[in-house]
Amino acid sequence: MRIQVRLPQVELHPQPLPQTCPQADCEGTHFKAHGTRGEIKPLRDLEHTQVRAYRYRCLRCGHTFRVYPRGVSRASQSDRLKALSVLMYVLGLSYGAVADVLTALGLPIAKSTVYANVQEAGRASRRHQQADSRASKTRAVIGADATYLKLRGEQVTVGMVVDDRTEELLGLELLPSENTDDLTDFVREIAEAVGAEVLVSDDLDSYKGVADELGLGHQICRSHVRRNAEQLGAQLKAQAARQREAPEGVRSSPERLREDVETLQALVRERPSRGEALLERMYGRYQGAAPPKPNRRASVWYRMRMWVTRLWEGWRRLTLDQRRKDLDGTNNTAERVIGWWLKERYRSMRGYKREASIRNVVTLTARMGARSGAYDMAELYA
Repeated sequence: MRIQVRLPQVELHPQPLPQTCPQADCEGTHFKAHGTRGEIKPLRDLEHTQVRAYRYRCLRCGHTFRVYPRGVSRASQSDRLKALSVLMYVLGLSYGAVADVLTALGLPIAKSTVYANVQEAGRASRRHQQADSRASKTRAVIGADATYLKLRGEQVTVGMVVDDRTEELLGLELLPSENTDDLTDFVREIAEAVGAEVLVSDDLDSYKGVADELGLGHQICRSHVRRNAEQLGAQLKAQAARQREAPEGVRSSPERLREDVETLQALVRERPSRGEALLERMYGRYQGAAPPKPNRRASVWYRMRMWVTRLWEGWRRLTLDQRRKDLDGTNNTAERVIGWWLKERYRSMRGYKREASIRNVVTLTARMGARSGAYDMAELYA
């Protein structure tokens, strides 16, 4: 995993006073200093061992508070040290390994503290992600996908919705399953919040139901369809080689079926404008194929009929990118988010123990990854 970020900076001079009292129920704007020399605060940091903090009292409610230099809080660690521990974890080190490295550098830290730092950063990332999703910015094209992780030894479904243009994570949720109902409830809120017009997905039937239920245009990933066509085509050719003739009602032959398989594979690769018409004509040759009887395998003729039907019915979903300039015909964006910012970190793990950890860590890595090269980790401690 490669992520380029900026660590928070630590300054020696205190920050300006807040505009209003830090107390949630007070709107005071005038403060009185408690002393002029300040207080020395020991600090664990890459450069500084101590800083000076100043105490003030709100003249309205009497609440006292400290003002620290930039990059410093009440914690004994600087924001820079916290961020460094988080970055090392995101890049693949375990909590214990991060603690060992920092201790060897003269910055002793417990692995439980590293864990707390990662979770704190993850919660901050989720707050920023949710705020971004609620913002008025329109995101016309969203991508949806799901993957599977281990949670306390059990497999769980993790659904993700992303901005198809920027790879920004718009939503993440642990779902009961990848069926239409569960996905619809998850995608609906995000799609409405960002004003989505198009849903991009792989060719799982559940996403077709989601797009139709939410009234969204739907782009099926042409790469998925092409791979499936190559695999299914090889199976049908092998099955057709064992046939002598077509059954009654089917206007084809084993030789013609193999030709039609190659035609279908070419249609999926090239996606010509006349594709729907060609599929309609081809369907006429196989529409008489009977479905299999209970507990019996489907014939090659019926499987061909269903494949042609599926492509014919989904042709406009497969070619939506030919009618919109903001699509590339794939769901590569969602797959990159899962592959780079979820699976890459997860690969070295045995699984998660808490649902919150999945949400925190994945949101954190996805946010850092989508903004790699321009991401300032100081936002996690603002």
